Amino acid sequence: MKKIIILGLAMLLILIAAMPIFARSTYYFPGDSMFQIRAGVDFPAFISFYKDPDRGTVTFKDTHLNLGGYASLSYQGFISESMAIGGELTYVFNYSNSNQLLTTVPIAAKLTYLPVQTGKFDFAFSLNLGGAFIRYNEGKYFAPFASVTATPSFFFTENWGLGVETGLMVTSEFYGKNSNKSMASAFCGLMPVTLVLSYRH
Repeated sequence: MKKIIILGLAMLLILIAAMPIFARSTYYFPGDSMFQIRAGVDFPAFISFYKDPDRGTVTFKDTHLNLGGYASLSYQGFISESMAIGGELTYVFNYSNSNQLLTTVPIAAKLTYLPVQTGKFDFAFSLNLGGAFIRYNEGKYFAPFASVTATPSFFFTENWGLGVETGLMVTSEFYGKNSNKSMASAFCGLMPVTLVLSYRH
């Protein structure tokens, strides 16, 4: 797992370093829009029990979550040549080592910045903020949600493109200090790796 993360970070740094080579012109204009479908996997990154010093932060296999699935739909409109806003609906699932199902359904506002856009190649950074409906076994709750992603995409026609996206999504579970579950307050981080099909017009 550590090798996968290191490889992913190395690829991201290479792409960022290569941005000035590709950043020749702008392609998008205010009023343009983009619809995207994502599908892939998600890796358990960490769970931080920030009120419980005995458990602290656990990573990767110590989260007791297994590799899961990820799918989403998003739509955005451009408000400038390099910025787009919109929304995204996502479905994520993971099984625990005890075969309990964790499902996460975020609904979020989406802000995307495209520093590289040539018409054939885009490189985008996105920030999602919203809330997530979470269910683990029989427990259900609604939690704050945030994610950051990086997406290189190649457009094989004027309208259609295919890319790869990765990043970090975080949900939180809060309990007040007077709750008997106070020590269970936690942040959960997942790392999605997805294929992205884009349609722009």
